[in-house]
Amino acid sequence: LFKIFRSRMADNSKFVLRWVINDATVAHAAERKLESEVFNEGGFKWIASFEKRNDNVFADFFLECGVDHTGQWKCEADVKYSLLYTSGMKTNHEKSFSCSYLCCRSVMSLFHREGSNFLSVQSFISNSTFSVEFDIHIIYADRGERFVELNIFEAPNNRSDIILNIEEKKLHVSKELLALHSPVFTAMFFGDFAEKGKEEVKIKDVVYEEFVDLLHFLYHKSTITDRTVPHILKLADQFQME
Repeated sequence: LFKIFRSRMADNSKFVLRWVINDATVAHAAERKLESEVFNEGGFKWIASFEKRNDNVFADFFLECGVDHTGQWKCEADVKYSLLYTSGMKTNHEKSFSCSYLCCRSVMSLFHREGSNFLSVQSFISNSTFSVEFDIHIIYADRGERFVELNIFEAPNNRSDIILNIEEKKLHVSKELLALHSPVFTAMFFGDFAEKGKEEVKIKDVVYEEFVDLLHFLYHKSTITDRTVPHILKLADQFQME
């Protein structure tokens, strides 16, 4: 019933979704809501949909953005959406949106048209198909990769030169990077403390997962979210980070 055509740019933050509804007139008459297949692009999952309102006077288009985990994520994008005329012309609309959610998806209302029967208008119908196109440019994305990369510091890497033992779990980190942000780590690694020169240092009174969030912020400049801000601020205060 539905077809999705994808067009990618070299940068996967820019792509085009064309939703082709086959047997559009019949489908529109039979269904209050039409929904595309799920497709993956730019690191997110997208679904386009069309829904008649209860009064049958207005109809709405929606674009759903989501991820495949239940953690926090954020997507900011510019969307150009067009109804395709049989003549090859397009209607042009633009909208910017920002999604930042604890759940796995968010639905964005794009626009509505007066006259929900416009899927039967011949200027839009070609061989019983109707097409709408979404030109999407992702401006900023935080897909929540941290949730699948919790163990990224569990093995040595080209920047690690010391092991931190937190809750009996080992993290391979860089002394210089931590010292750059914290006078506590500067004194610990390069001062006259017992930890100086050790290959492994035990850190007490710290939650392992919370410290990993801090490392992702220091290493990768990951976004501080509502979930992470309390313990990142707590750790920043504990280690006197600026």
